[in-house]
Amino acid sequence: MMSKRIAIIDLGSNSGRLIIFHICQNSSYNLIYEQKETLRLGESIAKSGKLSGDALTRTLGTFHTFAHMCKLFKVDTILAVATAAVRNADNGDKFLRSVLQETGIDVKVISGIEEAHLGYLGTINTIDIENAVLFDLGGGSIELTYIKDRAALYSVSIPLGAVTLTEEFKSQNKLSPEELNTLIQFITKKLAAVPWLHNCAVPLVGIGGTARNIAKMDQRKKNYPFNKVHNYRLGYLSFKKLWNDIIASSYAQRRKIPGLNNERADIILAGSTLIHCLFEITQADRLIVSGNGVRTGLFYEHYTPDKSFDILHQSARNLLLLEEGNTAHAEHVRNLALSLFDGWESLHQLSKRDRTILDVAALLHDIGIRINYYNHPRHSAYLVENASLFGLTHHEQILASVIVGWHNGLNKKFAHNAIYNELLDPTDWMIARKLALLLAIAETLDATEMGLIANVQATIHKNGAPILQIHATEPTLIEQQALAQHEKWFKKEFGLPLTVVEAK
Repeated sequence: MMSKRIAIIDLGSNSGRLIIFHICQNSSYNLIYEQKETLRLGESIAKSGKLSGDALTRTLGTFHTFAHMCKLFKVDTILAVATAAVRNADNGDKFLRSVLQETGIDVKVISGIEEAHLGYLGTINTIDIENAVLFDLGGGSIELTYIKDRAALYSVSIPLGAVTLTEEFKSQNKLSPEELNTLIQFITKKLAAVPWLHNCAVPLVGIGGTARNIAKMDQRKKNYPFNKVHNYRLGYLSFKKLWNDIIASSYAQRRKIPGLNNERADIILAGSTLIHCLFEITQADRLIVSGNGVRTGLFYEHYTPDKSFDILHQSARNLLLLEEGNTAHAEHVRNLALSLFDGWESLHQLSKRDRTILDVAALLHDIGIRINYYNHPRHSAYLVENASLFGLTHHEQILASVIVGWHNGLNKKFAHNAIYNELLDPTDWMIARKLALLLAIAETLDATEMGLIANVQATIHKNGAPILQIHATEPTLIEQQALAQHEKWFKKEFGLPLTVVEAK
C-alpha cells in the first residue's frame, strides 16, 4: 500500500485539537504531530443558545492554522468532528459552513451517542480493560458507556460539562459548603437518571482534560517517575484527597497546584466534582485515565474497523514494523523464548502474565539496532520504555524494558535508573532476571538470524535437571558457542547446570 497521512480534528466545547498520523507502506502507523488550542467555544451557550462572537473568532483563526499545518504536513485525508458546543448552538451549522468556505475543512457534527462510540473505540483499542464505566468529560457534555467483556453495552450523553457547570454554578473560585452541596445535588440527580450506573462497582475509565489533569496532579503528588498519563491508575482514596484539595482552594491557589494546567484552574472544581459524583453513584474503587478518546477512535475507525484484535500484540508489531526490525528473526526468537518458558515452567515458577511480558520483550528485543547496533539492547530498552504499547500497565512496560535491555547479558546500570528503581521491587528484579535469561538463550539460538534451529524442547529430567533439546536443520556451531556463554548465568539463576542435546 502507499504511505499516507491522516489529520484528525476534534472541536470540543473547551478546546480544539489537531493530530496527524502517518501510515507507512508496511501498514504501521505513528502519531507525528499534535496541536491543542483552548477555545472555550461553549462559553455563554447556556444563556444565549449561541456561540459567542469572540469564541467564533478564536475558533475560525484556529481552523486557519490547522488547515495550514495540514498543508505543510501534506495530509491526504482530514477527518473533522464537532461535539457538544456546536451541536447545541443555534448558530453552529452556520459557523461550520464558514469554516468550510474559508479553510476547506468539512466538519461533521456528531451526536452524543456517536461521540460516546468514538471514545469507546479510542479506549478499548488502547487499554486492556474487561469491564468499566467509561466517561468522556468535555466542556459541554459527558458521555457515559458501560463496558462489559470489552463490548459497549449501554451509552448515554448528558449535557453536563466542566465549562457549562462552571458557568452555571459560578465555581471559578472557591464555593461555600452550601454552594458545593447544591452543585453535587444537581449532578447527582442527573446521573441518577441513568439506571445502569447505580452500584455497578466496576472501574471508572476517564477521557478528557479533567481526567488527564487529575492524573498529572496525582503523579506530581506522589513523585511518580514515569512521564506517562495514558493508563495511569489511581484509587478512590487518592482521588478523594485531590478533590478535597481542589474544593478547598481558591482560583489563585489552584493555579499553583503541581500538575494542574493553569488554563484549567477555573473549571477543574466543576469537572472533578462530576467525577466525585460518578465515584459515589457507581461505587467504583479506582480511576483509570485514558489519553486516547474521540480522536484516536476516529483513527481506528478509519484504520481498522475490527475491534477484536489483540491490542498488545498489535501495538508491539506496529512498533517492530515502525523501527524496520527483522520481523522473521523477532518472531522466531519469540517462539523459541515461549517454548523455553512453557517447558521449564516448574523451574522458573512464573505466571501467565509474566509469559505475556516475555512475549512482547522477545518480539521487540532488537529494535534498538535502528539507532545503533553497538549497545543496541540499551537502545531497545529505551524505545520499549517510551513506546505506545497498549495492554501493558506502566509497571509491566518498565519490566519489559529491563528484560529487553538484558537480552544479551545482565547490566547492573539498569538498577540505577530512577524510573526502574522506583517502579520495580526486589520480586520484579527477580522476574526480570529469569525472563531476560530465557530471552537471552532464545536469542543465541538464532544468533545467525538464519533460523537454523527450527524449534526446541525444554524439559525437566526426572532427576530435576533442565534439558534443552535442539532441532536443527544444519550445523549450529555459532549458536552453540553463543549459548555456552550463558551457562554460568543459567546455573547462577536456577542453581542447576543446563544440559543441551541435539535431536538426531
